[in-house]
Amino acid sequence: MNTRQLEYFVSLAETLSFTKTAQKFFISQTAVTKQIKMLENSLDIKLFDRDNHHVELTPAGNMFLNEAKNILYKIEEALERVHLTTVGFVGLLRIGYVEGYEKTSFSDLIFSLYNQYPNISITFFRGNEKELYDKLSNSELDIVFNIWNKKEMITSLDGYLIKRYSLNVVVHPTHPLAKRKSVQFKELTGETIFHHSEFQGIESILLMVSANMGIAILPSFCVRYFNQSQHLMILSLEDKSEYVDIAAIWNNENPNSALPRLINIIKD
Repeated sequence: MNTRQLEYFVSLAETLSFTKTAQKFFISQTAVTKQIKMLENSLDIKLFDRDNHHVELTPAGNMFLNEAKNILYKIEEALERVHLTTVGFVGLLRIGYVEGYEKTSFSDLIFSLYNQYPNISITFFRGNEKELYDKLSNSELDIVFNIWNKKEMITSLDGYLIKRYSLNVVVHPTHPLAKRKSVQFKELTGETIFHHSEFQGIESILLMVSANMGIAILPSFCVRYFNQSQHLMILSLEDKSEYVDIAAIWNNENPNSALPRLINIIKD
C-alpha cells in the first residue's frame, strides 16, 4: 500500500468511475484498475464490487474510505510541518506607526520579528493618529503603533501598551522660555501651540517653530535627535499628568495568521 494507491482509491470511491479517476491523475484506466487491485491484495480486502457497467463500494470499502482520507490528511499535514520547519512561516504584515515613533526602539521590535520569521513580508505606513485609526478600522493595516485613544477604540479593536512618553515643549531660540530647561503647562497660556496630533505632521510643525510662528508640544520620542543647531530649543514639560501612551493596536477579527506572531513578540 502506498500514498498514490490511496489517492486512486479515494477518487474512485467518490466518483465511482474509473474513467474520471484516470482523467484526474492523467493515467490510463488500466493503470487505475491495476493499482486498486494491488491495494486490495495488500489489505486482503475487497474494496469494490464492479463489472463492465457498474462500480460500487463494498461495506469494507466504505469503512476504509474514511481511514484512507485520514491517512492522506495526516501525510499532508506532516509534509506541511516539515516544509515550515525548512522555510519558516510565510506571510505578510501591514504595519502602521505614528509620526516620530521611528526614532524609538521600534526598529528593535521589527528586527526581532524579522529574525524569527524572515519569510514574513512587511510593509510600513507612517501617518498621524487619525489616519492610523482609520486605516486599521478599514482593514488597510494589520497593526498600528499609535497614540492610545479610548475614543477611537471600537469594539473589535484591542491593544497593548508599549510605553508612556513624557512631553517636550519646543521653542525658537529667541523665545522668552528658550533658556529654560523645563516649563509648566500654565506658563504657556496665550501661546500659539502646535500639537503632535495635528494634521500638519511632525516635520511641518517643527518647521513652523523654527520660523518662530509658535511653539510645539510633542512626545519626547519625536525630538530626541533635535538640538539647538536646528533652530529649536527643547524644554521638558514639568506636568507629570501630561503624557502620551503608545500602544500596539490591532483588530481581533483580523484573520491574518502572521499577526499573532508579532503580538506574541510584543508581549514577550
